[in-house]
Amino acid sequence: MLLSPSLHRARRAFTLIELLVVIAIIAILIGLLLPAVQKVREAAARAKCTNNLKQLGLGLHNYHDTIQRFPAGGEGSALGGHGVSWMVHVLPHIEQNNIYSKMDLKGVSGGNQEHTGIFYLNNINGAAANGATISTFLCPSTTYDALNATAGTCPLGLVRPTYVGIAGGVGHQSAIDYGANQMHAPSGIVSRGGILPLLPRDQQAKRIASITDGTSNTMMVSEQSDWCRNSAKAKLDGRSDHGHTFLMGGIDGDNRTWNITTLRYAINNRTWENVGVGDTFYGQNKPLVSAHTGGVNAAMGDGSVRFLRDSIDLQTLYDLANRDDGNVLKDF
Repeated sequence: MLLSPSLHRARRAFTLIELLVVIAIIAILIGLLLPAVQKVREAAARAKCTNNLKQLGLGLHNYHDTIQRFPAGGEGSALGGHGVSWMVHVLPHIEQNNIYSKMDLKGVSGGNQEHTGIFYLNNINGAAANGATISTFLCPSTTYDALNATAGTCPLGLVRPTYVGIAGGVGHQSAIDYGANQMHAPSGIVSRGGILPLLPRDQQAKRIASITDGTSNTMMVSEQSDWCRNSAKAKLDGRSDHGHTFLMGGIDGDNRTWNITTLRYAINNRTWENVGVGDTFYGQNKPLVSAHTGGVNAAMGDGSVRFLRDSIDLQTLYDLANRDDGNVLKDF
């Protein structure tokens, strides 16, 4: 049956104006949906970050249950070299025993193998962790590189964590101010008032009983998952591993620390020029900085995870960093 001429005329293509209107409507809808999608993604990333810290807190408690103390934040090796960080000791308790079981934590004499925490000198430990992206050490919102590049002639890729142990805070009786920019020396304030301080090998690490302020009132681990900024607004790496990866802990008789920090500055204070932050050598006061808006996640001494807002009072932050100062905490 033939269609009438009027029906033929009714079938016409979209005009350019109609197409533009449709495209504009789609663009508006996308513009409305994108922020919602981004919020959902960030909420998921923040939840994953919280879970990472929960796992680290549980791992530290499992270590305590096994050894009857927490690991030192950093310690020297048995043969007098640079030892490993608390992060190495927690590996078996975060389902990373395949890496831990390959490591030699006693050190091997000769050829700088006594430095169990320096991945490019101790090739046993460097090789054990080479190329393994340990997701529990990494906030999913970070834009930092997960693995280090090279060191000298060693093309190894080891995790550079975006979480940091809390060595203590300003105001503790153990705190020592080393000033700034000393060659191969600590820069800033070093405290041993927290749960994970730098300790000599002959000194016992901290037990739960030593946290007299209460485990729910004392921080163990928090975030360094976003960039610091200098006066020119350039992004600079503010992680406390100082480029030495999660392996590095410390050395007896030396007050430099890696993978732990002494809290001195406000949360999300990104100022690179602050003493103990962007100094030429080993700033000990790298701040807690987060890729999440408004504050940082923190694992507390009881294994719980709290979101600490960047508006928190500085004295309260110090009190949370120290395990036994006896101060009455404000709300946080």
